[in-house]
Amino acid sequence: MTKLQIVLLSAMSSIFVSLIAGFAHADRILIQGIRIPYGLFLALSVCVLTILWLNRQFQTRLAGTVFLVIWVLVTLRMAIESTNGDLVFTVTWYSTSYIIAGAVLLSMTSVLPVMRLPQEVQQVLPESQA
Repeated sequence: MTKLQIVLLSAMSSIFVSLIAGFAHADRILIQGIRIPYGLFLALSVCVLTILWLNRQFQTRLAGTVFLVIWVLVTLRMAIESTNGDLVFTVTWYSTSYIIAGAVLLSMTSVLPVMRLPQEVQQVLPESQA
């Protein structure tokens, strides 16, 4: 795959995942009167796992870096009030945690060394890609 294809595929997946995670981070469940914000952990986990998968699938950190940049742009857009007053990220502790923890976790994840593909897949790849 060319670098342009990797950038485009990573950007498209990042837009999709970031939008879903941006809305899902605020989901909570009430168990015996205790409110548990599982959406925050779910959204961040999905983003981290997506970066790891992209890096491993394309065998380059470029995919994770593109995901991170697009995630920041989508998150900033969701945090800014629109002209008609709509706001996705309200001023709550879990929205603030999503933005700060997400920036830290996704930055750390995007610079991790690329995991190798399984041995069976490496044998199938031509010499130029292995």
